Amino acid sequence: MPGNALAPSRIIGTLFVISGIMGVALLDLDQVLRSGAPQHYDALILFVIIDFLVGVLAFPMPQRLMLKVAAIWSAVRILLQLGDVMLGPMFQMSYAQFADYLFNPTSALPVTQGNPAGIPAVPLDIILICDIVVLATVARASLKK
Repeated sequence: MPGNALAPSRIIGTLFVISGIMGVALLDLDQVLRSGAPQHYDALILFVIIDFLVGVLAFPMPQRLMLKVAAIWSAVRILLQLGDVMLGPMFQMSYAQFADYLFNPTSALPVTQGNPAGIPAVPLDIILICDIVVLATVARASLKK
């Protein structure tokens, strides 16, 4: 590995810490999550704890184990985030409306529900991007072995 390349553990650890920070932002700013979906709010607290834990442990963890843990956690989160779209009817929204609400930072729908502009989309999109980059980093590190 070239001297200037970042180790996968540093990249992955940093991405999980960023995800944790975005989760904290959602917990703080997403009024709809707190009042309209308290079980999801509680689940997000657990996700934030796991993000920070995996983020910190990625540095000292043996690389092979870290890559497995990172790939599994990122894949699970991507599936859960995309699966959330299926809950649209539970909130009296079509699947497309709920996807727009969750992932479109320019959508006006969250604001009409009492959230600040860009919430929940901006933090959710950043978390999703972090998870995709984690998976790409894991794949790249695995290919180098």
